[in-house]
Amino acid sequence: MVWIRLWLSCAAFLSAAGGISYGLVKLSEKFWKPENPALVLALYKLALMLYWVPVSFVWIAIFKTTYEDGKISYNGEFFCSTTPSMRRFFSLLGMLWLVGFLLSVLWSGIKKYRLAVLMKGNVPVEHPHYFAIFEECRRAYGLHQVALRQNDLITSPITEGLFKNQVVLPFSSYTDTELRMIYEHELTHIKNKDLHWRIFALVTSWIHWFNPVIYLQKNELDCVQEIVCDLSIALKNKNYTKKEYAVFLAKLAEQEVVQTGMLALMKNKNQTIRRMKKMVNTKELVRTEKRSFYLSGAVVSMLALIPTTICSAKVAGLQEDWIRAEEVVTVEKPQRFDNTHVEESYYDDGSVVEVEQSPDEVIYKLEKRINANTRYFYPYRSVSAGDEIFIMTHCDDAVTYSVGIKNKDTDEIRTISGSGTIIHLFEISESGMYAVFIENNNDHAIKFVDEIMY
Repeated sequence: MVWIRLWLSCAAFLSAAGGISYGLVKLSEKFWKPENPALVLALYKLALMLYWVPVSFVWIAIFKTTYEDGKISYNGEFFCSTTPSMRRFFSLLGMLWLVGFLLSVLWSGIKKYRLAVLMKGNVPVEHPHYFAIFEECRRAYGLHQVALRQNDLITSPITEGLFKNQVVLPFSSYTDTELRMIYEHELTHIKNKDLHWRIFALVTSWIHWFNPVIYLQKNELDCVQEIVCDLSIALKNKNYTKKEYAVFLAKLAEQEVVQTGMLALMKNKNQTIRRMKKMVNTKELVRTEKRSFYLSGAVVSMLALIPTTICSAKVAGLQEDWIRAEEVVTVEKPQRFDNTHVEESYYDDGSVVEVEQSPDEVIYKLEKRINANTRYFYPYRSVSAGDEIFIMTHCDDAVTYSVGIKNKDTDEIRTISGSGTIIHLFEISESGMYAVFIENNNDHAIKFVDEIMY
């Protein structure tokens, strides 16, 4: 069950990268204080994407695996081995992760179902004047297929629908100015695809439910999206002032309605206070150049991924130490392959039955440089009891090294050490998955030429 351990390790590495990047963006907000909230929002989106890009895991894979002549080999046991205790431990962790994942999906599904029931109460807008202003704003934003509905079960305007968007109003009286505030705010969300990002954050939280940072990150993403919408429409608007917009937000502060799959103009009081403070302190929405976006994103990514990759490599090394600590090692006795026979030459008379090599048998011929204190694995293969695994290696360096085989199911290792040329035939007494390895126990890299058949 190596794949369970690898999946959980990859998820942990990703979660660390995403969490660190979120912390870096929060620190930048506190000390750097960027003037453009759109830049902060872009960095939060980048931090969210780092939960999905397995840079650290791929980096480890590059150094732990080798692909030569169409065959994959491994440097160390991280990608190919396990132990009984490790299987039990990571199987338990895997079950816990799966339970948390399913519960997260279930809870989101319940909220989505409640929203679907709520949206069944949508009806066409009663006032033609409401619809006329909406159509004017929709055309100004260049959006198509956005519907306007009303619902007597909600208390605050919302936007619903991932692909077929609809703005839903409660049955309340609004002035023309308030309608423009509502429509422009919700249409800005649709244009910026904010709901798509919230769904992306939601799915990310399913996978990384064990990381408490992701929930803070989701809430922060929601709030910054609202701030960007507020400033985009309230600053220098010809139809209303920033103060009028803030007063309207305060009017809605007591109304809270947020469900999975929707965007509400009002979420809660704390968020409203933060949004109003931001509007008061912002005189003008400063535009940030694209190169500033790219540079900021590159800095955050590097500062998050470098320590994550270093720690991930350490974790991979600890797992390999765990595997080696439980290995059962049997030292084989040297075999002699001295040629005491006289070479003969004759023509084939057809009296001997010739049998071709089975396509299931694989011969590896490789010239390889192996790093210091590294065990280099060939792929695991199924070998039956009674079969043999032949190994012949040569090293020009005057050093001692080891060759051996490992049973994947029992973790038993049979090995033989020597220097120069080592030739050995391992007889298999128990069927199973076996891998051949060459181990360099020295403090410096050495070069091998080997031939292996099994």
